[in-house]
Amino acid sequence: MCRQIHRVQKVSQSITQQRTQWLEVIFLWVAGISAAMQFAKFSISYDAVLDHYQTGETLTGAALSVVGVVGLIFGVSAGMIASRVGYLRVLVGALVLGGALSFIQSFLPHFNVFFVTRMLEGFSQVGVVVSAPTLIAKLSAPQHRSLTMGLWGTFFGVAFALSGWLGPNILEPFGLHGLLLSHSVLITSIGVMLFFLLRNNAVLEIVPVTSNQGSFFSQMVVIYRNPRALLPSLVFLFYTCTLVSMLTYVPRLIKDAHIHGFMLVALPLISTGGAFLAGALAQYVMRPQRVALVAYLGVASSALILSTVIELPLLFAVVVSTMILFVGMVPGAALGMIPYLARNTSEQAQGYGLIAQLGNLGATLGPPIFATMIAAFGVPGLVTLVLCICGFGVFFSLLAGRLPSSANLS
Repeated sequence: MCRQIHRVQKVSQSITQQRTQWLEVIFLWVAGISAAMQFAKFSISYDAVLDHYQTGETLTGAALSVVGVVGLIFGVSAGMIASRVGYLRVLVGALVLGGALSFIQSFLPHFNVFFVTRMLEGFSQVGVVVSAPTLIAKLSAPQHRSLTMGLWGTFFGVAFALSGWLGPNILEPFGLHGLLLSHSVLITSIGVMLFFLLRNNAVLEIVPVTSNQGSFFSQMVVIYRNPRALLPSLVFLFYTCTLVSMLTYVPRLIKDAHIHGFMLVALPLISTGGAFLAGALAQYVMRPQRVALVAYLGVASSALILSTVIELPLLFAVVVSTMILFVGMVPGAALGMIPYLARNTSEQAQGYGLIAQLGNLGATLGPPIFATMIAAFGVPGLVTLVLCICGFGVFFSLLAGRLPSSANLS
């Protein structure tokens, strides 16, 4: 009798695991958006921060970028810690920490205090980007997993689009204090809601695989040597090298003022659509490695055409939009590779941690390299650099394509 009950429980659990828990997935996606607003809130209020603190562009810029530096240094470590401590604990703790820091910032403290809070926000941000996608993958049925990873891949672009739309409406009447306080309320509320929504969810029944398996350093070496974590992260690296730079510098090459203004708004949305498109393609049409390959080939082809239409603003804008669409497909494909290739949830978290680390490396190195090439060689320099980046992207996508999925290993 007990065996029959146990068998029924296992069958019901299997059925539950096959059902995507969309409400929970959406809330986790919103958590990612609220964490990405740690970048976006100061992107839209940069001038206000500069005017208030009067510290000069160098120090103010450092305060804005230090969030990404923390992810660059501690991305992999965060994945290892999350697999030991628990993904929901790390997620909720990171969100609540982010809310507390934004609340402190809303009082506009001394710049040194402000800088420290920005540094600590980096730990909040990396905690979210490591734990939330791991939980999304666990909450998603196999037939929806690439789709939900494509949705997750849009969180950064959506955060900037929402901040660009709503931020000025808050900033103008309520000032910098109101903007930062609004973000504090948002990110804390999401953390509290997720705690009550997920605390009794079966998704938390995850056995920590990495505990007691050698020193922290030796485990990091193992992660870097694991192609199932490394190759998707390298695919993602060359995306972050490209996207921020393309969104920043390429619209400036458009000579028509009206088209230039429209592209500043449209390009982030197009890149976001590309990420979701990649998730849909990876789910229903082809493997995520193949989607990444198609995306990089599309970027390279668009770049070649770009150099021939520089004197035609409308056509140039169309080609740039196409190129950004393909660029936007890369994160959806790279994030989809992690659950596709990872053999357990711990390996997934490590993969997302490595993606966070190399993604921040790309975002740090990309803009100055693009700025130098464009300043020195103009559009031909831009095209050459994009082609080189795409060459690496194609290479690592092909290598990732040789790995079997985790489903084929079981």
